[in-house]
Amino acid sequence: MSNSFSHLLKKVLFSAAVIFSAALLPASAMINTLGKISADDLKYLRADSWRAVGKNMIIEGNVHLPVGKIELFADKVVINIEDSDFEALGNVRLYCWKEEKIPVTLKYLAELEKRNDLLIKNVSSNTSPWGKKQYSAELLYRTDTITGDRISGNLKTGFFRIDNMTLIYSGMSCKAKSAERYSGGEIVLNDAEISSCSYLEFDNAHYSVYAPQIRITPHDAPFREMKYADTDKGDRSIFLYNGLVKFHGVPLIWLPVFYKPKDESPGLCGFQWGKSGDWGYYINLYRYFQIMDAPDFRIKVLADWYERRGFGYGVTGKVATGESKTEFRAYNIYDKNPFYAEDYDDYRLDVPKKRYDFRISNVTHITPRLDFRGVFEYQSDFYVRNDFFPLEYSRNEQPATYFSFEQQFDNFSVSAYARFQVNDFYTTVEKRPELRMDIPRQEIFDTGIYYQGDFSLANMHMKWIKFDIKPKRGSTLENYHATRFDTTHFLYYPIRAGFFTLVPRAGFKATAYSNTSKNKVSAEELITMFKAADPEGSGNVFFTGYDDHGSSKLRLAAEVGFELSTKIHNTWQNVRSNFLEIDGLRHILQPYINYTFITSPTVKAEKLLYFDDIDRISKQNFVRLGMINRLQTRNNNSIRSIFEMENYWDIHLSKSEGMGNFGNFGTIISMKLLKNLTLNTEFLISVDSDDEIKRDDKKRGLSQDWLNMWTLSLNYNPAKNWNFSAGYEYIRPYKARSAYSMGSTLTQINSGGFFQRYYDNDEETFFLKASMPLTPDHRTLGMFFLGYDVAEGGVDEISLAITRQFHCWQLTATVGFEHDNNPGRGDKKWEFEYSVSAGLTGLGSSLDQTQNSVLRRMRQFGN
Repeated sequence: MSNSFSHLLKKVLFSAAVIFSAALLPASAMINTLGKISADDLKYLRADSWRAVGKNMIIEGNVHLPVGKIELFADKVVINIEDSDFEALGNVRLYCWKEEKIPVTLKYLAELEKRNDLLIKNVSSNTSPWGKKQYSAELLYRTDTITGDRISGNLKTGFFRIDNMTLIYSGMSCKAKSAERYSGGEIVLNDAEISSCSYLEFDNAHYSVYAPQIRITPHDAPFREMKYADTDKGDRSIFLYNGLVKFHGVPLIWLPVFYKPKDESPGLCGFQWGKSGDWGYYINLYRYFQIMDAPDFRIKVLADWYERRGFGYGVTGKVATGESKTEFRAYNIYDKNPFYAEDYDDYRLDVPKKRYDFRISNVTHITPRLDFRGVFEYQSDFYVRNDFFPLEYSRNEQPATYFSFEQQFDNFSVSAYARFQVNDFYTTVEKRPELRMDIPRQEIFDTGIYYQGDFSLANMHMKWIKFDIKPKRGSTLENYHATRFDTTHFLYYPIRAGFFTLVPRAGFKATAYSNTSKNKVSAEELITMFKAADPEGSGNVFFTGYDDHGSSKLRLAAEVGFELSTKIHNTWQNVRSNFLEIDGLRHILQPYINYTFITSPTVKAEKLLYFDDIDRISKQNFVRLGMINRLQTRNNNSIRSIFEMENYWDIHLSKSEGMGNFGNFGTIISMKLLKNLTLNTEFLISVDSDDEIKRDDKKRGLSQDWLNMWTLSLNYNPAKNWNFSAGYEYIRPYKARSAYSMGSTLTQINSGGFFQRYYDNDEETFFLKASMPLTPDHRTLGMFFLGYDVAEGGVDEISLAITRQFHCWQLTATVGFEHDNNPGRGDKKWEFEYSVSAGLTGLGSSLDQTQNSVLRRMRQFGN
């Protein structure tokens, strides 16, 4: 037998055995509950007729006996009053019900009311702190079912027998010629067959596992009567022998022996196999465990092997209740070649061979208005997420550790927020902690004057990244700290005159620092400091850094301004199109002018310690000219926007060293002319000749001085499971003047720090994505991705995936090529990658996602 076939056989046998353990234990729990029938339960019994024959009570015709969350139906029930013998005959059914309270919308509630396996017990509502109506419903719904021809046993001894049993449980199906529960708690299933394919109920399963006998044994305990029975899933061991794995009813694989020890919760396992340029050949094994049902507590155990990296293992999990959700991950790997994927040894951070990542997050609604949020992540090195969790790394390169409480009141909110540097290879602005109060805009009595404000008090610490390799020359980054109090207060007085609305505003910001810097640090020097903190940079730069030896300071800055706007609209009631789904048109044109003047702060930004943009406020004097266009149509009882566009342009009335008076001309467009066709684009046009930053010469692609940035995305869904999308991104190095207001919200396509913003990116890329059914039944789907680097003049990445959805399992295969623009150490320019994964689909959330080891791009468009 070849090694590859041997490995495959082991996986199939292991999966089959675990399926057994996952489905048999609910049967034991339901039989145990049946044995707890007492005299009090009998008073709820309903039937067409009752009669007594000696010591036997015979109940016939539509018998219904509820016992806790279990319901028993039968044609006939016989109970011996003296000996407690029990027998149910004819069309015997056992139903298990679960009670749960969930948040709902009115639309979802209407859908739930149509289901015949669900009872809505109560619907309640409340109002959120933002005035939104929220609903919750108490549901009682059916989960598990046991049917049989006959159930007989004794209510005192706990012995029961079910003939011709069929069990349906969470997507699992089990059939047995007989099932027996003994007084000691042991359960024996005879001639049993099990599958996650629901067709087993009709003797037509795609695959199943058969065993002549299965024994389920409880812990040794002094009390084994039914009233003491423990139905925990991990409380029992499972043993079977001489089993067979069947495909379409044909036995193909022999399962000689399987044993699950006590205290091991059953679950499902799966695997993924493939080849990646960073990992070589790899195998990901995983197994799910449902620890508890209430609260919902499930984990996923991981075991990975990478040809070029070594063995890794870990666990992920989730604990969810009606008021909270906790997620965690712990992963460890001994990386035998940590420098294979990237030239990390050329950087200034060590990459150890013992690598790990631990993360835990929690959201808890303590009261309807008090929330807690927290995240803690501890890592071995800066690059571990890039190497083994690349999708998460692409979303957030430097995850933060923080904890916060937020309390909502009718007219304001208060919060406590703390952030710490857990990993010293990340630059972190610590808050130990920050106390904050926010007062949203609201009218002062009935004066027509509106007020908005905030207060914050924070113990701030700037903790720079700690390098393992010091720069050969250049300045050193020094940590600093200060206690900062910041408050902002604004008044607004809306004036409506004819078609125009004028909203003048006036306010101020006061910021107090316990200490400042004696050294002056300009915006350019601050940017240089962050370049020195780049883990992939040389660090050989000179700058004047902050110290925290200056005296305490109070900085004041005032702002006055106004926003003038109007709305011009026209309506065409008779414009209709079934193809475009247009029922009348309305065009809204909203021009606006927003003027902002911020006085020179009483303390210059150069001496204030930098933690965030609050510390870099400078004099502002600019006019924002803007125009908003909307084209709308009726959509049943609502309004649908089919076209939206906003244009804005900032004209600065004061000078700034090295910058002109004109900001970028920005445009944001969102268009949905067809129901399933959307177009979104953003671009910034350079108006000022002083905003360009010197860049490397480009041989291909756009090279227009008037265009700083352009992104374009197009998405089309013509039918179910059909999706086509394309995207384009162009960025050239440029700089932009700040357009900042303390009391007004301004649209920004690209935002940055330090008020004078610099963008060093120089890229131009294009991509195509497509997914579509390959068979008329939509069970075979194809997905395609192509990435093109215009600057390099060639395809950067190409991937193809095919997924086949069978009745109760799914098979996915992916192949791809990834181009390396800077190959080194003998690496190839093109890396060929592929993966194959299979999983059961009749198991609800147990297989709702696969292990993070598919191609990067396939992850992005396959999820």
